[in-house]
Formats: sequence, C-alpha cells, structure tokens
Amino acid sequence: MKKYIFLWILFITAFPLFSQENEIVETKIEIQKEKKSEDIPLDSIKNMYGARYVDYKMITYDQDTVQIDTTLTIQKYFAHNYTHQDDFEWLAFANMGQTFNKLGYDLVNNQITPKLGITAKQYNFYKVEDINYYHVPTPTTILNYRSGFTGQYLNSLFTTNFGKHNNVAINYKGLRSQGDYQKVRVSHVNFSFAYSYFNPAKRYQFRTHIISQKLSNFENGGLTERSIINFKNDNPDFSVRSRVNVNLSSSESLLKSTRYYYEHELRILNSKDSLDQHLTNLKLGHHISYEKSKYTFESKDTQYFDNNPNIYGTRLDTINIGTNDKTNFTDTENQVYLKFNSPWILGNFKVFSSLYNFNQSYDNSLVVGSNVIPKSKTTSYTSAGANWNGKLKGIFLNAYAEQVISGGDFGSNLHVNAGFKLKNNTLARAGIQLKTAAPNTNTMFYQSNFSNLNWNQNFENIVYRTIYGNIKTKWINADAYIHQIKNYTYYNSNSVASQNTETIDYLKVKVNNEFKFGNFRLNNTIMYQKLARGSDVFRVPEFVTRNTLYYQDYFFKGKPLLAQIGISFKYFTKYYANAFNPVLNEFYIQNDTKIGDYPTFDVFVNGEVRRTRIYFKVENVTAALTGRNYFVTPNNPARDLSIRLGLVWNFWN
Repeated sequence: MKKYIFLWILFITAFPLFSQENEIVETKIEIQKEKKSEDIPLDSIKNMYGARYVDYKMITYDQDTVQIDTTLTIQKYFAHNYTHQDDFEWLAFANMGQTFNKLGYDLVNNQITPKLGITAKQYNFYKVEDINYYHVPTPTTILNYRSGFTGQYLNSLFTTNFGKHNNVAINYKGLRSQGDYQKVRVSHVNFSFAYSYFNPAKRYQFRTHIISQKLSNFENGGLTERSIINFKNDNPDFSVRSRVNVNLSSSESLLKSTRYYYEHELRILNSKDSLDQHLTNLKLGHHISYEKSKYTFESKDTQYFDNNPNIYGTRLDTINIGTNDKTNFTDTENQVYLKFNSPWILGNFKVFSSLYNFNQSYDNSLVVGSNVIPKSKTTSYTSAGANWNGKLKGIFLNAYAEQVISGGDFGSNLHVNAGFKLKNNTLARAGIQLKTAAPNTNTMFYQSNFSNLNWNQNFENIVYRTIYGNIKTKWINADAYIHQIKNYTYYNSNSVASQNTETIDYLKVKVNNEFKFGNFRLNNTIMYQKLARGSDVFRVPEFVTRNTLYYQDYFFKGKPLLAQIGISFKYFTKYYANAFNPVLNEFYIQNDTKIGDYPTFDVFVNGEVRRTRIYFKVENVTAALTGRNYFVTPNNPARDLSIRLGLVWNFWN
C-alpha cells in the first residue's frame, strides 16, 4: 500500500514543477474570463422578459442573497451527491441514501440547545437553515438527477414570483435505491413549500415554509463474519453482491418529520444622515418554528440480536416476535428580536430572546431491572443573546453571544471572529468560540425493546473551547482548528450512551489548492488531524487526501460545450472507525478492527451545455486491482466499481 502512496505523492508534488504559471485561479472565475464579452443573458429571455443571469436570486436563512449559479466547477462535481455537499470528510456506505461514517468533524456552530439525535439519519434531513427562498423574474425550474443502484434520486425545484413582492418555491426530493447488497433499500422523500413577501416600501416582510420528510432505510446490520472473510478473499462465488449473507433480513428504520416555520419583520425606524446619506433602520422581528418528529425501528429478526447480548441485551417483549421501537419528539422555538443597522455601529446589531421547548415521549413507561424509564420528558429553555456584524477600514468583525437564563443546565455561547480582505483577494480570518451545549436528548433518555438500550440519565453540558484560523489566497486555502472538548458524549463499545469526563484535545488542519498547466488542473485537498488526549473515545484518521487531475476546455465551434475529464484519488490512514448500530441509528466506538490504508480512484467526465450540467462517473475503478479491503465500518464494505450518471438542468422560463 505504501508504494501507492509514494507514487501518488511523488506525482502530485512533481506536477506543479512543470507548470509555467503556478497560480490557483478559481474555476468559476476562469470560466467567466474565457467567456469575456460572450456573457450574454440567457437565450432570448432578455428579449422576452428583460431578465438577466444576475436577476435570478436565492435568499438563504441568514438573508444572504446569492445568484443562482449554472456554471460547471470541480467543487460542484465534488458536491454532486444526494446531500449536495462535498463528502471529503465522509465515508459513504455502499448504497446511495445510506448514511456516512466520519473522517473528520466540524464542531464550530452556535447550537446550544438539545436535539433529538438519530445522527445517522441527518445527512438527508433538512433543518430550518437549509431552506432557501427565491426572487426570480421568470418561472424557474431546477432539476437535479443522479442514478443510484437499481434506483435514482431526483431533486426538483419550481419557483416563481407573483409580481415583485411575492415568491413561491416548491421543492420535491425523492430518492429510491435498491442497492447491490441484500436488504439495504432506501426510500427518502423531502417535500417543502416556501413563500416570501415584502411590501413595496419594504417596511414589512415575512417568509414561511412547511416541510414534510420521510426517510426510510432497510437495515441489514452489515455482513456476517463469514461474508467478511469471503469479501476480503474476493471469493468469486460472492461476486454478485446480492448473494452475500447479511446479519438482518427484516429490519427497517424510519424518521418522519413535519415542520412549520414563520418569520416576519417590521421596520419601525428609517432615516438617512443628511450629509453622508448613510441609512439607519430599526426592525422588530419574530419567528416561530414547530417540528414534530417520529423515529421507529421495526424488525422481525431475532437471531442476530440474541447472538450479541453485549450490545443489545435481551428482548423485553417475549410475547411478540420482533421489535417495534417508537420515539416521538416535538421541538418548538419562539424568538423575538430587534435588528439595528447603522454606520454609527459599523454595521448590523441584533438582540434577541428565545424560548425553546422539547418533548420526547413513548407509548408507556418501562421498567428494566431496577430502573424505571418514564413515558416522556419535557425540557424548556429561555435564552437571551446578541449578534453583531461590523466592518472597519477593511477589517470585518463578527460577534455572537447567547446565554440560557432559565430551564435545564445553563448553556452559553460566545463566538467572535475577525478578518480582512486585500485587493488581491487574499482573505484571512481568525476566531474563538467558548460554548457549553446540551447533549442530544436520545443520549440521556431512550426506550427500546432491547434491555441494554434503555436509559434515563443526566449528563453535564458539553464544553467546547475552539481557536481557529483561515487564509485564502490565489495559491492556497487553509483552515486550522484547535478544539478542546470536555464532557464529550458518545456511545461506548456496548452502544450505551456515555459521557467522557476527561478533556479531548483535537487538532484539525485542512489545506486545498489547485495548480494549472494549460488546460490541465490538479486540485488537492489534504487534511491532517491529531489527538493529544481523548483518542480512546474520539476516533479520526491522522491523514486524509483527495487529489484530482483533470482536463478542462471548451469544445466545438462557438464553444457550446465545456468539458472536464479526469481522475480523482482518495486515501486515508488506518484508524478504529466507529461501528454502526441500526437500532439507534447512531455510531459507537469499537476497538477490534481498523479500516483504511486503501486507495480509491474515480474516473469522471463532466460537461456543461448552456444551462445543463452533465456528470458521468466510474467509482472505485481500481477495486479489483487494489484488493477487497475497502470498508466504511468493520462490517460494512464501501462501494464496488460502479457507473453513475448525473444531470442538473435549469429551466428559466
């Protein structure tokens, strides 16, 4: 294996030496340069409606307005999967729509209140901040398609404005994939309706959305011990993966959720400085979110669970064959705020107060040995906080603070960062976060038909202390994080929710750059991680790399086709990756098997024709040559060689 790494690193380090221009230029910017004066508005849209590319806008949860982008970039290729995110720090299970194991952790966020958990189901679960709103001059449809494994997914968005002040956006995402292995069928549906409005004077505005989500997965529990041996030995009798024996044959997990969200703002002060024409305004706002979720695990399997009493214990229901675990969860957030925007405070200032209410419930209370697991638990929090975003002579400053003032443990968050951007587009930023946050509710309170998976316990707030920095130039984009974590909550080797009282010291450094030589490009992402303390409960590989060599150019007369043709290599060092518990839909630590130290090569051809992007990919193309040692957990293999086709199509009218 070391020879693969040596040859590849030798190649990627030698490649830039032959480059006559050792600059990194973002693909999107490069495309715009090549088009130059040919950057004409869409087809005949300008003639018919007077609309241009830049008039099609998306508004994020944080009210940032961005242009709907139809260009082809290597970053979009990396994110062309059912999550729409770059999966560099993830390990994908064999079937599309299954979960991911972790290669790295992003721990900087402003969440201090508890959530349900069920973390393995969260990759395709849309949160409040994932819903976007739109402003478009003509009806717009965006279709995102990708083939699966005897299946596919399609994400379709339709949005239109009714005049300048009303917009409706309807989003349907459906995913169904049978998979190559037995009993891993995936069926996911996400449907959302969003509406936004502002009056002509922009004195009053509101936005709202409703979303329904249903994420169903057949769970096979991974390969049996005998099947793992046959897989590693590349037994030809099991080359057809549907013949490989798995641990579970009749088990399904399901997460269903419905959420209602409403936010509105009223401008109560608006003035201009008579000399400098600086605008000052004061807004009163309010938002409310109500979400009701249900997680179920149903199974008629008994043998596998009975053969693993160290994890599952015994089945409590001995009358009925099988298991039917159900967890109900409601989450309500109510926030009122004041927003002040003025040059006298160098930017924007927001002060807010929030009321949170969480309820987790089951059908009945449960007695396990001497422990009584209640029917339900309700927790309420009241918090107050402020947020400031300012700019002073080229230096941007951001500060966020929130403190729980009643209810539960008194969580808090102080997050400050500052940075600058030079004329040559060099960007530097540094920040610090001091946060105490409640663990997920399913780590403190849970009911199951399996005796070992029942608990009612109180955990301390998790303490995060983080220092981080980022620098982005035309040569490199680098991030560094130093985390110190206390009271880290995890699932131990018996899948029992536990809390580590000792401190974890976690260093994460990630570097990305792209070298260009004519029409050839080499995109490199390298991540280094180190644990000074806490490696017994917090597991990550020391080194992860992804190196992508590709050719990019326009083809045919008039340059109607932009194409990317290349190969991508990914590798990570061996580590004790977490194992997967299908009953909890959580990952737990294990100390028996290391995974990693295997290369993965993907070959791809991408194309852009007008507003259409096409993705063709052959995954793990060298699977038969590098050995069958590619796993994402000790008993779940990664994908074999597979061919995938993807398409993103924007219809503007």
